[in-house]
Amino acid sequence: MKEHNIRDLADCCYLRTLCVLSVKKIGIALLLSIVIPFSVIHAEDKKENYTHATQKTTAETLELSRDTVKPSYVLQQIDGAELAKVKDASFVNSLTGRLAGVTINSVASGMGGANKVLWRGYRSFMGTNNVLYALDGVPMLRLEPDQLSDIYSGAGQTGDGISFLSADDIENVYMLSAAAASVLYGSQSANGVMMIDTKKAHPGKFSVNVGNSTTFSSPFVMPEFQQTYEAMWGDKLRNKSSWNPVDFFRTGHCINNNLSVSYGNEYNQTRFSAAMMNNAGIIPNNDVDRYNLSLRNTSSLLNHNLKLDVNLKYAHTAEQNMLSQGMYSNPLLPVYLVPDILLRHDETSYPGGTFLPGYTYKDYFERYDSELGANVQYWPDGDRGLGMQNPYWVINRNMFNRKKSRLLAGISAAYKIASWLDVSFSAHYDHDSETGTQKFYASTIPQLAGRLGSYYENKAGIGQLYSNLVFNVRKSVGDFSINAHLGTSFRNATFDYTDAGGNLRSLNNFGLSDLEDDLSFLWKREYIDRNTATFLLAQFGYKQWFSLDLGGRCEWLDFRMDDTSLFSGKCFYPSMGVSVVPTEWMPGNRGTFLSYLKVGYTYSENGNSSELRLPLGRRDRVDDERLKNNIWDNERTKTHEVGLNMSFFNNKVDVDAKIYKSSTLGLFLGMPHTVVSAGSTVYLVADDNSIENKGIELSLGTNMYLGPVKWNGRFVYSLNKNEIKKLNGLTYQGEDTNLSPEELTTFRNKYCSVKVKEGGSIGDVYVSDFERDAQGNAIVRDGTYIRQSENAVYAGNVNPKYTMGLVNNFAWKGLELGFVINARFGGIGVSLTQETMDAYGVSENVAAAREQGGVWVNGELMEARNYYYSSVGTMYVYDATNIRLAEMSIAYHIPVNRWVKWIQDVRVALVGRNLLMLYNKAPFDPESTASTGTWYQGIDFFRQPSYRNMGFSVNLTF
Repeated sequence: MKEHNIRDLADCCYLRTLCVLSVKKIGIALLLSIVIPFSVIHAEDKKENYTHATQKTTAETLELSRDTVKPSYVLQQIDGAELAKVKDASFVNSLTGRLAGVTINSVASGMGGANKVLWRGYRSFMGTNNVLYALDGVPMLRLEPDQLSDIYSGAGQTGDGISFLSADDIENVYMLSAAAASVLYGSQSANGVMMIDTKKAHPGKFSVNVGNSTTFSSPFVMPEFQQTYEAMWGDKLRNKSSWNPVDFFRTGHCINNNLSVSYGNEYNQTRFSAAMMNNAGIIPNNDVDRYNLSLRNTSSLLNHNLKLDVNLKYAHTAEQNMLSQGMYSNPLLPVYLVPDILLRHDETSYPGGTFLPGYTYKDYFERYDSELGANVQYWPDGDRGLGMQNPYWVINRNMFNRKKSRLLAGISAAYKIASWLDVSFSAHYDHDSETGTQKFYASTIPQLAGRLGSYYENKAGIGQLYSNLVFNVRKSVGDFSINAHLGTSFRNATFDYTDAGGNLRSLNNFGLSDLEDDLSFLWKREYIDRNTATFLLAQFGYKQWFSLDLGGRCEWLDFRMDDTSLFSGKCFYPSMGVSVVPTEWMPGNRGTFLSYLKVGYTYSENGNSSELRLPLGRRDRVDDERLKNNIWDNERTKTHEVGLNMSFFNNKVDVDAKIYKSSTLGLFLGMPHTVVSAGSTVYLVADDNSIENKGIELSLGTNMYLGPVKWNGRFVYSLNKNEIKKLNGLTYQGEDTNLSPEELTTFRNKYCSVKVKEGGSIGDVYVSDFERDAQGNAIVRDGTYIRQSENAVYAGNVNPKYTMGLVNNFAWKGLELGFVINARFGGIGVSLTQETMDAYGVSENVAAAREQGGVWVNGELMEARNYYYSSVGTMYVYDATNIRLAEMSIAYHIPVNRWVKWIQDVRVALVGRNLLMLYNKAPFDPESTASTGTWYQGIDFFRQPSYRNMGFSVNLTF
């Protein structure tokens, strides 16, 4: 193993941050990632490095210079090769179960959807709680889509800002500690920072890599349906029905093709890559295609004193009909509730024609209407109060399309002025252009479309300039050393949003030029988010066993809307860390039982600036109210962390344990509130609130041989306790109200609500319950119904109590076996899907109750229909505990090189994701989610099933 320390990184000028010039602004900024004061482990032989996650806690300090003393920024790292073994449309899904402290939930919008990535709990009511991604050290635009907040929406979703990146371009991924993130990213860092290094060419190697990964998808977890009785509480069937909602889904696929070419000598290295991903979701007519190009050149000039790095990336993505859940434009409601849809029927007549014998709703989802002069929807069942439509009309005539183009360009340079001093500069430009359209054909339900159809179009043009300048000083005097880094950074992000649409003037003539003027709307906003910062970081070391790190970052913020400054301010974020390596005092102990021991403490302050979400159409105007109430002010998180890192048996086993406590202060809570007497909605604000998170992270790793078999494994454990410590009274336009925050809910319907309460946690769910007697038994009225209580009861929290991940890789004579088991313990979910299925009499629960003659309640036998018609939320709360085989691959390296010398390697593999659910009691996948937001977690309302993927991959290296 070889460890590169801060001096190595600076001397070799490994520029971790690329970047760019903007045509609009020239910014000056701090590039810290080339000099981050932490150690990085690299395997000497890449082919032998099967590590899933490498904790940066090396036990080989004794073989290195005194500058390799580890500072207090403890990290976790994953090799990019691990992310490419079992490819997914989004590489973030491959991180599941591999990182301690990180919870990853896929949005249930199918292939290419966004991911909710939570690090150490929730810290904000109104801002984002997802991690910040930094690509080659540059903070990326989050591009998070609008948060769902009701049971009606969920169609027309999109991927997030990181989903454009190809796994084949990733060198490694790692999490920064809170202290390191504080200095590097300040007001963007409170939710954690996930660093992503991309690949580059290396000197002396010409290499060509070609790969293909093909997987096939099917629903992973679905509700149980009955085939014994007719739907809507009909009679018992003589023979079991052939109806099975699984038949509606198709076999999806994800096809990844990639090519990379790299060549380099001592002075110049170039890498080019291209990737193509074509996805077909399990819901028909849901498709996602993505095309990536990447070019990177690094060069060394002036006797290696000047290093240059130029990078260019482009991605084009086309998305169609991405659905997570919800009522409108969701084909799953009628598929789950109306068995007739998937069954064949006798000949049927309708005005103007006759269906042939054996017709299905799929064959005749539309028919010609002579009066309208066009095909219209065939759906004789009506919307049933649930916005139902013919599901085949929905997938073909309620069209949600989105096209995205992403360009990232960067240049960086580093010059070595003297042996103890160097300077680096980089600039990076990131631009995202998106156009989303919604087309609702004539005869779509009136909640969505006018008589002649409706059309909506939203555009987003988002750009970011990030530039930096940093001076690095490294000096040693005897046993003492100092590394100091002084720099400045500039970030300018522009957001240009336009949203327009309405009912059409001409039949199905989709375009903004053909809207009914009195029904159309136009919403347009331009925002500028500017951040200028200076920072200083100093690391003091003594011999190889002591390190003291002091840092501070000062930022000047400016947020503008339509060229008017709405918020400006100044923030300072201090950080410090101290670490001791006791094994340096025991030289005779190295290499025996205890190979390495480090104890560290860090303190940091991090900010969470409010970032705009990507609007997906027909946007409300809540953002304007937030701005009026000054909710864009930064939130501040103070974190204390104690870490213990150990290695045993000559580095064959390593242990990394952390205990942390974070307090987030100055939180805003703002929500719309309906005033019944006035018939209007106002926006109420609670100011200066606070949240606390406390937790434990544990990682246990192995890297050894079991006879001839190389075994690399890792076990991770994470526990987090979230508590709302302080909630202040609500105000309206600065005036106090008689309402308390507990009277506001972030989500509510007849069965459940998500509330905020002092002493509670973010994600607390309250549900309706039966009226009960003194003994707690439900009170049955006249043997026919159970009255609902007026008071909701606490059901639990949607977040897990703790999570575990087990990753194992085995290699033997060209054979490889790898698997990931991911487990979540605790937390709850509420299934409104199950409730609606029970009410319609189509669930297996109903069939079982009818077979038993009814349901016993408090000593009385109720008819099944009466019982389920009296349903309350407590009946549909499920334990979210689940254990799954999240990933598996079996590979073989064919030794073609023995016969064909110009082929270096051929690797073939069988791969799978979500192969087996080992334990789960919920009728849905508890790890899927409706959105990346904070307040709509754990609520299932006809959510699209998560995917089980199985397939193969082939990779050739020349």
